[in-house]
Amino acid sequence: MVSLVVNMMLGIVIGGGLLKKNKEASVKVVTRVIDGDTVVFSDGGHGRLVGIDAPEYRKACLSKRSKDRLEELVLGKEVEVVNTGKRSFERDLIWVSVDGVSVNKVMVGEGLAIKFEDYTPEIEMAEDEAKTTKRGIWSSECLPEKEGCVIKGNYRKGVDKKYHLPECYNYKSINLNPIEPDEWFCTEKQAEKAGFVKANDCPGMK
Repeated sequence: MVSLVVNMMLGIVIGGGLLKKNKEASVKVVTRVIDGDTVVFSDGGHGRLVGIDAPEYRKACLSKRSKDRLEELVLGKEVEVVNTGKRSFERDLIWVSVDGVSVNKVMVGEGLAIKFEDYTPEIEMAEDEAKTTKRGIWSSECLPEKEGCVIKGNYRKGVDKKYHLPECYNYKSINLNPIEPDEWFCTEKQAEKAGFVKANDCPGMK
């Protein structure tokens, strides 16, 4: 009976899009928060909030604030959990709700995480709002722009580190990621010193 009530509540509050394949919700107690998107339950299970990606703890911008906020939302509380059935590093990928409020959506909406794989329209809308209002990682605290510094340094994890000049073909479509070591540079020399190389779509490159 409890599972049925929880499932109905989740469906009303966060929309059918989050309850993929009509997964049944369960109630668990969070005993530890590892970072802004990963928790441990009283039964020993680990869960990663699906659809979002928080700053890497102790390394990325606002990572401690992200972790602290998730602790405030869920630590020591009974939470409603919907397991997507997928696993990442032996962790369940989950949707979490507290008192009918989607924690995944709150973290993104407050600018303390970004949308990630398997995100939903609700998560995307929350991120758009956070960007528009410049909350959290989208504020000047992370990736501050300096006057005259228009070179975009874009890091793609496990792929490469490229810098893009305004005259490069894809410059406008490059969005710097505040939870990665992306940054603005004033000169090409600065970018190269930081380990970035000029993007192939720039004039003079093949």
